[in-house]
Amino acid sequence: MSRSWLLYLDDLIASAEKIGRLVAGRSLDTFTTDEAVFDAVLFNLQVIGEAVKRLPDAARAAMPEASGSGPARLRDLIAHRYFALDPEIIWEVATIHVPALLAEARRLEADTDDSGIA
Repeated sequence: MSRSWLLYLDDLIASAEKIGRLVAGRSLDTFTTDEAVFDAVLFNLQVIGEAVKRLPDAARAAMPEASGSGPARLRDLIAHRYFALDPEIIWEVATIHVPALLAEARRLEADTDDSGIA
């Protein structure tokens, strides 16, 4: 049974919102020293990357932050090269790229009708 791409879009939005809550009011220093928050952000970045992989090409094209497979590549890096992660890059992704991706995903969701056609 195939899962609708709209459910992956919902997953992406939910994880991006969680990341926003996790980094709110923090600095890079407090982010990198709080292991639970850092790990939670990494998990949600993996969810976002996996969700982006499951979106149709037209949906990814409607979200410039998702096109070029940046989130999917980051998901693979977290999963397979976790030992090489740079906390400063993760912070930049969480505080700059994720909010932009969230705005694009919300816009796509609002522009998509019940049949899943944007």
